[in-house]
Amino acid sequence: MTQAHIFPVTIYYEDTDITGLVYHPNYFKYFERARSEFFDGEKLRRMQHEDGIGVAVYKAEIMFKKGAVLGDRLEIHSRPEIQGDYRIVFNQQVFRAGQNALLVEAKVELVCISQEKLVRMSQWIVDRVESFKNEQFTA
Repeated sequence: MTQAHIFPVTIYYEDTDITGLVYHPNYFKYFERARSEFFDGEKLRRMQHEDGIGVAVYKAEIMFKKGAVLGDRLEIHSRPEIQGDYRIVFNQQVFRAGQNALLVEAKVELVCISQEKLVRMSQWIVDRVESFKNEQFTA
């Protein structure tokens, strides 16, 4: 399996529900934060404000295997893949830091939109994914 971009998350009381587990929609927040960090949120903001292009979730699939709890330190592992001119897929997984047991996994498909219309993936996004893949082979 290819190397992943890793984003750390700490679970706080506000993240959990009455069962003591992370409230399931919060994983979508963690995945979004990891993708924003991968791309650099400032670059995404500039693309939106200067070019009128935003990144939108087109499709998301998620599978919950085991819940995280208060105090857990998690790692969000993200593996991006360009799929054509209009779509990028992020395979994302959640692990407790330092452990191999998979807690949650998701496949999130992203597209670029402008004025609510599909547009080609911005070149800097494609370049970021390609440079990340190349970093893996030289490391």
